[in-house]
Amino acid sequence: MALKIYGPVQTRTYRTLWMAEELGIDYEHIADATPEALVAVNPMAQVPAIDDDGLILTESMAINLYLARKHGKLMPSSADEQAQTLRWCFWVMTAVEGTLLDVLKRQHGIMGFEKDPDAVAAGIETLQRPLRVLNGHLADRDYLVNQDFTVADLNVASVLSWSRMARIDLSGHGNVDEWLGRCLERDAAVRARG
Repeated sequence: MALKIYGPVQTRTYRTLWMAEELGIDYEHIADATPEALVAVNPMAQVPAIDDDGLILTESMAINLYLARKHGKLMPSSADEQAQTLRWCFWVMTAVEGTLLDVLKRQHGIMGFEKDPDAVAAGIETLQRPLRVLNGHLADRDYLVNQDFTVADLNVASVLSWSRMARIDLSGHGNVDEWLGRCLERDAAVRARG
């Protein structure tokens, strides 16, 4: 049975579609699951969710880490590098994603939020610290964990891709901007976007 990936591309599901494309594995994309079908794989009715031959898993970061380990690709082999991979995945979820999503919602007036330029400006200011941290980390390297693209790069770049939708100027963080471009221009990332 092929891996089933539930959720529209324009959601966090993009991360998992990108991962499947990077791994070169067969999958079925169920973009428009009925509410009943979605609740059957995730009682929270959130996406993404996967059904991997009977293993039901939710939460995009957990899904991608699972797929990397299962398929033996994009996950570094050393314990130190695996720890750094987890670090960057947790970092982007705690230090960046919530604020960046809030900026996006308030900039475009979506998901029940009104447009609010002051909230957008405050959110962008809040993002400067984590962006400085990431920019400094990338000063002497092309990728987050080692010399190769890993699941850490994929997960962090998938979150930071929202900065482009939010039209956040990353020119003050040139290393981040270049790294993000490298990641998002990968063939698998482009295929996942459709």
